[in-house]
Amino acid sequence: MTAPISKEDALFCASVVKEVARTQGIVRDPAAIGRLTATVARHFNRGVRDRAQLLEAAIVSTQSDGIRHQTSK
Repeated sequence: MTAPISKEDALFCASVVKEVARTQGIVRDPAAIGRLTATVARHFNRGVRDRAQLLEAAIVSTQSDGIRHQTSK
């Protein structure tokens, strides 16, 4: 079981999620945000602490997982 993270680490991860969501166009897709949040948490728990590296890992994972911008109908 993973130990709880600090408030600062949680805010850091949330800021990464927000930035990736904006760049990938998924801000209004709760399911995609949930998958992205889990992806960022997984990378963070594996030791990725550098912001640029975490952003890159999240974007690559997002693209390979098929989390894409949904066009409006």
